[in-house]
Amino acid sequence: MKNRIVLSILALCALCTAAVADIQSPPGHHFNWSRKLSRGLGNIMYGFTEPFSVWQRTNRSDGANAAAADFFVEGIKRTIVRAGYGVYEIATFPQPTWKNTYRPPYYRKEKIDPWWGYTEFAPDLGAGAHADYSRSVSW
Repeated sequence: MKNRIVLSILALCALCTAAVADIQSPPGHHFNWSRKLSRGLGNIMYGFTEPFSVWQRTNRSDGANAAAADFFVEGIKRTIVRAGYGVYEIATFPQPTWKNTYRPPYYRKEKIDPWWGYTEFAPDLGAGAHADYSRSVSW
């Protein structure tokens, strides 16, 4: 009788452990070919928002004179870089290219420099840009 109780408890524990392990998800599960294609299209269509984002960041950190210069220089550079990444990701969306995954090739730059690193999608403008629930980084 005791053996059956012990065995049933062990079987129950084994089933619970398997259920928890089944729920877990791999780290890059949401990076797939469709996200890569939408990221490329978004970078091309909304890359023009970079100069305005540069203006806001530089104005807060260095003032209006620096923001006026950075608006043109850094903003246009970031727009061109984002459009280049967009063309690259649209052209290669069926294949996992960066380290054999569908992650963006500029993914680690945001981790190194969160202020000037490239985010996965182009920055938001307007009232939606200031909502805390829509951004993981608060400026």
